[in-house]
Amino acid sequence: MAKKQKMDSKITFSFVTVTCLLLTGIQGRAHDPKSDPSFRHFNKVIEKLERGALVNGMYVSSLDPSNALGLVNSNGWQVGEEIYTRPAIDFLFIEMEHEPFNLEKLRSFLLTLFSRREVFLKGNLQPNIVPIVLLPAAASQAFHTYIKQVLDLGVFGVKLPMVQNADQARRFVKACRYPQPTASPISRPRGTRGVYPVWASYLWGLTQREYIERADVWPLNPHGDLMALVHIEDHQGVENVDAILDVPGITAVTFGPLDYSFSIGRPNDTTHPQVQAAFRKVKDACDRRDIPLIVWADETNIQQRIDQGYKMLVIGTDTDNDLGESPRWGNRGAGKVLDYLRQRK
Repeated sequence: MAKKQKMDSKITFSFVTVTCLLLTGIQGRAHDPKSDPSFRHFNKVIEKLERGALVNGMYVSSLDPSNALGLVNSNGWQVGEEIYTRPAIDFLFIEMEHEPFNLEKLRSFLLTLFSRREVFLKGNLQPNIVPIVLLPAAASQAFHTYIKQVLDLGVFGVKLPMVQNADQARRFVKACRYPQPTASPISRPRGTRGVYPVWASYLWGLTQREYIERADVWPLNPHGDLMALVHIEDHQGVENVDAILDVPGITAVTFGPLDYSFSIGRPNDTTHPQVQAAFRKVKDACDRRDIPLIVWADETNIQQRIDQGYKMLVIGTDTDNDLGESPRWGNRGAGKVLDYLRQRK
């Protein structure tokens, strides 16, 4: 297909290379970025994590296409075409847990977020900003349909709220995966996702067969490009955190100090010793397994977060509120963090 395009660009080379890799059955092989330089993830966050690079993200609540356009055209401190080739924001947490679950708006947002200008200038299909959806259903509720719907629209990851035990985490991973071939060394947890990759393959710039090859959870599948994130926010989840993280297929973790404070009867007291002890337990469990724990950062603690070894940071939102310390994490807060990171370069 790439040869028929006759594009005098590096895009053709990149696409043919990736296609050849896919059709030779790379799925399931061990992946070492240093020994396998011809392979490239479509998920930029995964690629940076494999390199040990810092990953920055934001929360977004507005799914207006103008918001996506602004994020694409004003991504960080660069100017001109460097905005597309050296972006500063790597991922978005798309808030659909507390905001309306509107799939048509999500589709329009994603179509705007994936810029063809980026593809042309970079010469590859990897989007600058990786969309990850926060699901509206908690782990104890029916979440399978929500996962299927948003993955079929082409998002690169999903985050499940209120994960409390390993069985919930296992069902979550299964819902993110297509059923694997029985001979596959990574066939478990066996996927339950239905196969209809029409929109997702279109958004990723792949054939449907190619999308199916790549649409698996990382790092369980070293060549997968989907992310399965769990959110731990109550006493039960903290108590079971080791069993939860032992489930194959968990990509990263977030901890909710605000929700946890409410769950122990200390509402809005995120500095309470019980809250801090719960956070440390989650962090220690992540560190033992080399699973990223995603934390907030602002201009007052960004260097501390980096020194502590965090690899995924949330540095702002597209909305401000007056609950807790949230005001310092809005757009203004993100700008201050980016200013600091720019000075470090």
